[in-house]
Amino acid sequence: MPPLTPSHPSFVARALAAALLVAVALLAYHGIELNGFHFDDWHNILLNPAVHLERLTLGGLIDAARGASLPHRPFASITFALDWWRGGGEHAASFLATNLALHVATGIAVFAFLVQALGRGEPGSPPALRTIAAAGLAAAWWLAQPIHVQAVSYVVQRMTELAALFSVLCLWAYVRGRTAARGRAAWWALSLLSLALGALSKQNAWITPALVLMAEFLIVHRQDRLSGKRLDAALLALPAIIGTLGLAALLIDGPVSQWVLRGYEWRDFTLAERLLTQPKVVLFHVSQLLWPLPDRFSLEHDVEVVRSAASPQFWLPMVAILAWTLGGLWLARRRDTRPAAFFVLWVPVTLLIESTVIPLELVFEHRMYLPSVGVAGLIALGLARAPRRAARLAPFAWAAIALAAAFGIWSTQQRLPQWRTEITLLENSTRHAPHSVRVWNELGLKYLEIGNLDRARRAINRANEIEPRWGDGYPFVNRGVLLEAMGQPDKALAVYEETIRLFPRQVLGYNNRGLMRLRAGEFELAIQDFNRAIDTDPAYAPAWTNRGTAQALRGDTQAALPDLEKAVRLSPRESIAWHYLANIYTAQGRGIEATDARLHACRLGIAKDCSH
Repeated sequence: MPPLTPSHPSFVARALAAALLVAVALLAYHGIELNGFHFDDWHNILLNPAVHLERLTLGGLIDAARGASLPHRPFASITFALDWWRGGGEHAASFLATNLALHVATGIAVFAFLVQALGRGEPGSPPALRTIAAAGLAAAWWLAQPIHVQAVSYVVQRMTELAALFSVLCLWAYVRGRTAARGRAAWWALSLLSLALGALSKQNAWITPALVLMAEFLIVHRQDRLSGKRLDAALLALPAIIGTLGLAALLIDGPVSQWVLRGYEWRDFTLAERLLTQPKVVLFHVSQLLWPLPDRFSLEHDVEVVRSAASPQFWLPMVAILAWTLGGLWLARRRDTRPAAFFVLWVPVTLLIESTVIPLELVFEHRMYLPSVGVAGLIALGLARAPRRAARLAPFAWAAIALAAAFGIWSTQQRLPQWRTEITLLENSTRHAPHSVRVWNELGLKYLEIGNLDRARRAINRANEIEPRWGDGYPFVNRGVLLEAMGQPDKALAVYEETIRLFPRQVLGYNNRGLMRLRAGEFELAIQDFNRAIDTDPAYAPAWTNRGTAQALRGDTQAALPDLEKAVRLSPRESIAWHYLANIYTAQGRGIEATDARLHACRLGIAKDCSH
């Protein structure tokens, strides 16, 4: 295909479409810089020293990749390090600006791929302006969807954005290479690079080879027989072979089944229950795309776990999903409907990893980030290839999608403030998941942090009303934390001792009782409690901080030093540990280390360390 000049109508149309997509994203996400860090951002970014890049060096970027909190996602960790270096790491604004830029880039990649997929692909013939306009409007609809707020405004979900971006780029470059008159090797190299970067961003990008296989038969060779050659038949049989091998790996006791099943030890549902529940979850997410009112979205939703295949909650949505998939396979048999088959099958294929056996949460809206591209493809196809007999209805269809995109912009704007703070997120979640112990418990603790004792009491009491045993008595022990904050230490101590009796695996029972003894000057008893806390959960940093503090206060700095250093290795936000480390380093004449520790303590809110 010859290069398009700036004066060529196709070039101008593409440029206008790209400008439209940038405008849509900026309108939808205006004010995103006011939002903050949340939940998983802490251990992936704020508590992960590997991404705290002070100087931009190749070695620092390599260290960020090696030190990724999730070791299979090193590329995302590199981007976090770049944002930390660029913005200082103190505020989320620089990270969220990158997230928004990636969202725009993904929207433009979706647009480019839709143009490529819908165009005829003959060398030297640019796509029709109608195709470009249809692809641009469909991509605008996709960009504006409020279901994507979780992927864009949740910094750590950049992993989702990167995986989707590189998956779409991989497909676009592959199809370009297959239809190009020359320079195919460069396009395929770009496709392979995109595949690798997607796989290093998040595991759901591992499904991209299946999308490439679909593109080969349904986009590139859509006018040929599906299995005209032996190689074609072998490639078509490949998904069934891989699926059979994957199922066998799950059924046989081995590394794969152990890895999958191990994750269910921490869930409130089994593998079978997750498989039975996911069909209705998928249909719920599809309904969010079709009816995107802002109050239909939340960080967490109440989902009744399905426990029987005989339940209508399983088989009714499962029938709908099977009908959709079989419809896609039927469309694949006809040459003129293969692009439609491609986008119909896109949705279930891209949900295979995160909505089947992997022990993830039952509901998370960011999972629809990549699957929803299939819906955008169907929209673009419908606008670009509307049958002639429906020509009179075409203006109404274009107007409807434009209105849907505009509504999406408004809905996203309405939803964006929910992501300002963890409290706003949790407060919204209580309306959608009123029976979630986790939501009420976490909300109570957040209220405690800001000193709102009345709301904290109501939230923690609500968590205990639902299930005080959740998380080995987490809501139960937090009653003691609340009582301490309310100035009732005797009642708080009774709660901690009852926690130790009823929930011996709950680290907070020992740790919090130890803190009360520490404040009373009972150092030996406090250290005994901290010893038990560390034995219960060696990765719980506050227990190491508290034992080190107790050792330091009783004058044994030699015993305190390794505990405090262990604490900051586990969690760089242990402010008290940094404070006592600064004092110990100063006493030992280790001036540079003392200054660094005091700087950490100051940044974490220890005012007395700021005066040095």
